[in-house]
Amino acid sequence: MATELKMPQMGYDMEEGTVVRWLKEEGSTVGRNEPVAEIETDKAVVEFESEAEGVLLRIVASEGSIVPVGETIALVGLEGEEADNVPSAGSTESTDSDTAIREELTSESERHEVQEPIRNTTQESSESTPTTRILATPVARRIADELGIDLKQVAGSGPGGRITKKDVETFDPASSTSTKETNFEMSSSETPEQSPEEIPETVSETTDPSVNSMPGEKEPLSRMRQQIARVTVKSKTEKPHFYVSAEIDMTKAMVLRKQVNDQLSDDGVRITVNDLIVKACIESLKKYPKFNAYFQDDGIQFNNTINIAVAIAGEEGLIVPAILDCGSKTLRELSQMVKDLANRSASGTLNNQEYTGGTFAISNLGMFDVTGFLAIIHPPQSAVLAVGTVAEKPVVRDGELAVANIMNATISADHRIVDGVEGAEFIVEVKRLLENPMGLIV
Repeated sequence: MATELKMPQMGYDMEEGTVVRWLKEEGSTVGRNEPVAEIETDKAVVEFESEAEGVLLRIVASEGSIVPVGETIALVGLEGEEADNVPSAGSTESTDSDTAIREELTSESERHEVQEPIRNTTQESSESTPTTRILATPVARRIADELGIDLKQVAGSGPGGRITKKDVETFDPASSTSTKETNFEMSSSETPEQSPEEIPETVSETTDPSVNSMPGEKEPLSRMRQQIARVTVKSKTEKPHFYVSAEIDMTKAMVLRKQVNDQLSDDGVRITVNDLIVKACIESLKKYPKFNAYFQDDGIQFNNTINIAVAIAGEEGLIVPAILDCGSKTLRELSQMVKDLANRSASGTLNNQEYTGGTFAISNLGMFDVTGFLAIIHPPQSAVLAVGTVAEKPVVRDGELAVANIMNATISADHRIVDGVEGAEFIVEVKRLLENPMGLIV
């Protein structure tokens, strides 16, 4: 019997997704967990993997189709098996609002990754030439459209040649080249003394009056901004947040980090402060597993694995993908996993589980010289650690004035699951581990 591949739920409140591109044709052999299509959510374009192996018998949802979560988009089964009992996705009559939304979401300027142009395959002539796939962020596409720039002439500086906002803004039509400067990276905390190559990756989005909304104008909400609005309002409405803060002396951690990086420099490994924080949180979650759980009406559900979600800033908003099953990983392995996560977030090649599987989150604004802040819990998680910059401050040690590297950290937690005392115990454990960092590498 054929297996129905259904539109997955790739976000906390995702209700529908758009089929951007099929990676397999009807009649092609498909392996289990092999990518067969690209699906656009509110936040990114994600590769959709087949849950069965066999032959792609029928594509139910054509490219550009907006399909509700849980609806069949394709059938996989044995070669020659009948596959005519499922209606085409989106074949029901649409309302005017549905049509307007579909037109907006399938427009080129809002697309993360598309074929240019998208055509109805039933109307495309056999003489049509192959289309070229252009990788570009939604902001880049919108700005290019406003300025009349052909994206085919713009050189992308992002991972995989992806065109970023900065690429479009710095594009020179006369030379058909653009300044190649990565505009999407991950934030972390570092000290001012470090050289530029040691500074962690972060996002930098400039404000240019020529390509931004002017005073008095109303800027339409992007799909990502709408999704962020829904999730944060739902989180603050349903989850009774409470906050516990602590100052953490990072002096020893910074010294250890430099020693580790000097030792591993020949291997191309560079440990960041954020990697140390991730490791400290993992060990703390093992000791206080309630922070790795989520609330249900009939009880507290503990997760089987530790999946640390890391807040990453993109050009249109925040995403919180996770490094999966990282409870037993070494500091070196965690560092490589976090960097890989950031790179694939930029290129839009994360899988569904990485987008939705986080069990605890870390939000780090240290690179922006922020001393401290309160983060909103990302549902269905129950806690998030917010950390600021590592800065030199005067401290008193044994009655003597000294200078130390201090970092502020705040845990936001769901009061339905944990209480204030437990929040204090958790952040004090994170503090203990970071102030005595040898335990993080042995």
